[in-house]
Amino acid sequence: MAVLSTCYQIIEPIDPLVFSLHLMPISIMMASVFEGAWPGILVCAAVTLCGVFFAGTDIEANLASNLLLALLGVWFHYRMFWKSTLSRTMGYSLFFMFIHFVVFLAVYSESDQLNAAEVLVLFVGTMISAVIVVITCNKVRSQENLQEELYKAEKFHMIGELAASISHEIRNPLTTTQGFLQMMAKPGISSASIERYRLHAIEGVEQANAIITDYLNYAKPTIEEARPIHVIEEIKGLLPWITPLSVMSSIEIRIEHQQERALYILGEPKKFQQCLLNLMKNAIEAMPTGGLLSISTRVENRQVCIQISDTGVGMSKLQLRRIGLPFFTTKEKGTGLGLMVVVSLVKVMDGEILFTSKLGRGTVCEIKYGLYG
Repeated sequence: MAVLSTCYQIIEPIDPLVFSLHLMPISIMMASVFEGAWPGILVCAAVTLCGVFFAGTDIEANLASNLLLALLGVWFHYRMFWKSTLSRTMGYSLFFMFIHFVVFLAVYSESDQLNAAEVLVLFVGTMISAVIVVITCNKVRSQENLQEELYKAEKFHMIGELAASISHEIRNPLTTTQGFLQMMAKPGISSASIERYRLHAIEGVEQANAIITDYLNYAKPTIEEARPIHVIEEIKGLLPWITPLSVMSSIEIRIEHQQERALYILGEPKKFQQCLLNLMKNAIEAMPTGGLLSISTRVENRQVCIQISDTGVGMSKLQLRRIGLPFFTTKEKGTGLGLMVVVSLVKVMDGEILFTSKLGRGTVCEIKYGLYG
């Protein structure tokens, strides 16, 4: 409408008849038939007023024909549009345009002075434009509906996969727990064995609870008690957790801080630790035959940048694009929960996370948080 109006107003001289019998009905038909009452009424009012004040069209003929066309279009939209085929929509739209044309000429005060050839050209041109508009709008509407259906299908598919994954992941530790509890009921079991079975059963329940917690953190990550976090101290506090894993895999840990002064960010310490620990464990597991785990911090543009890199197997471009998606993992026995949770928690703490990798050369993960204080 904006482009057509510009053409009529600036590029070529304004012909009131062309404005009334081409631009007006095309715009009103498109809005009322495909969008409904309010768009149809607003477009009808807009083009009618513009025609009267800027193009000098006949107000009585415009009011009668435009209002009737808008009412017919709105009636079709709410009564028949959603169950109509393209051909049916086309037929009704052309019929409405024809009625508009007839009513306008019947009310138009200078209809007896019109050139028949000019009126015929206007009629044919308007009908051809209506056909093009209906086909275009129908294609756009069909594409929108297709995208909506695809979105719903993907959502239901993901719900199904999520339910299947939860049941599978929880069943394993619960089955183990059930087995140990059954063994405790056997006669003649020593107290030491009973205690050992009891501890194993508790471990199974705790593992199931941890899996549920990971899913909840992914589904609805929240920061309950945001407070300043000393980044360098938090990294030092995680070393006792990852050092045994690195020693077992012959991995060297190298830590470098470009600024030794205290760097603070705002967030929840436990969830910040969870993010870093998951990333460090992933880096170690990516180097089964040994390598170098590098952890560094720096300040850049009022942001604290934490970089965790490894010299492991690396990832392809396709794998990089799928990082953080549900159920994606590069490990044989992984579930993909770890990085799902990491990505969710980083976002909820107003941070950014970026992965770069090359096959055979390792992976670099960089997290950025706003500097606090």
